[in-house]
Amino acid sequence: MSIWGVQRPGQLPTIVGTVGAADVTLTAGSDITGFTPASALVAPQYGKWAYYVDVDCTIVLGGTAPSALVIKLKTATPTTLDTYTLPPANLVNSAILALSFTLVGTGSSTLYYPTGDTPIITFNGTGQASTLKAGSRAVFSFVFVGD
Repeated sequence: MSIWGVQRPGQLPTIVGTVGAADVTLTAGSDITGFTPASALVAPQYGKWAYYVDVDCTIVLGGTAPSALVIKLKTATPTTLDTYTLPPANLVNSAILALSFTLVGTGSSTLYYPTGDTPIITFNGTGQASTLKAGSRAVFSFVFVGD
C-alpha cells in the first residue's frame, strides 16, 4: 500500500537488448554502442533522479585479447555518467566472459524530466576487437536521489 504524497510513484524498468538484436563487433579503440533504448527515458515525476542500469552481457574475446575494456554509461549528448573497467586478469585470449555489473548515472533534476534522455552504453577495448553477444541485455531504471 502506498500513501500519495509519502511514497513516490515508480515505473517499470526498460529492458534493452543489443543494438539490432544481434552480435555487436566491439572495434578496438572506439566507443561502440552496445545498448540504447529506442526512445528517451523519462523520470516518473519532477525531482532529482539518476539512471540505475543493470547490465548482463556476454563478451567473446579474440585469439588475442584486448589489454583493457571499459564500459560507459553516457547521455545522448554524449556525456559520460559512469564507467566500469573490466579487471585486466579477466582479459584472456579467446575467453568467453559472462558479466553482470551496475552503472549509476549522476543525479539531475533537469536531464531526466520532463523530456528525458536516451542513454547509451558503450564498450571500448584497447588493442584488439571483441564481440558483444546477442542475448545480452541492459535493464534501465531510475533511482530518486532528492528534490
